[in-house]
Amino acid sequence: MKKINEDLLDAWLTVSRTIINERLVSDMPYNEARICNILYRHQRRHPEDRLTATRLCLETNMLKSQMNRTLSQMEKKGLIVRERSSQDRRNIFVSLDPKNAGVYIAQHTKILELADRVIEKIGKEKTMELIELLTTVSAIACEVIK
Repeated sequence: MKKINEDLLDAWLTVSRTIINERLVSDMPYNEARICNILYRHQRRHPEDRLTATRLCLETNMLKSQMNRTLSQMEKKGLIVRERSSQDRRNIFVSLDPKNAGVYIAQHTKILELADRVIEKIGKEKTMELIELLTTVSAIACEVIK
């Protein structure tokens, strides 16, 4: 087991390091890119459901103070807009600013091109297996952590 767990950890860290260190999203810091990705995906899949900073904290595992600081920086750059709920004034919704979403979308397209090249090299079948394995590993890791 010792050799396998070291190999798994090494592979896991290598993939993470490659994605982060290659700076695929070079126009913005990593946490901003993560938040933009969550907002972009969510707005496309569930346009009727709006996200709050609290939900973004749950998605990213960022501390509330770090999230607020990052969202403030993103708001100054015009990447996001925050809007207070008309039903519950305590809720503030966060969304990508449609006027400047192109900054993230261009980076997102660049990342998808990398994914396409990986799929091309390993094939669609192995990619589907990899997606299933990574999803399973993530779920199990979250379960074990709790």
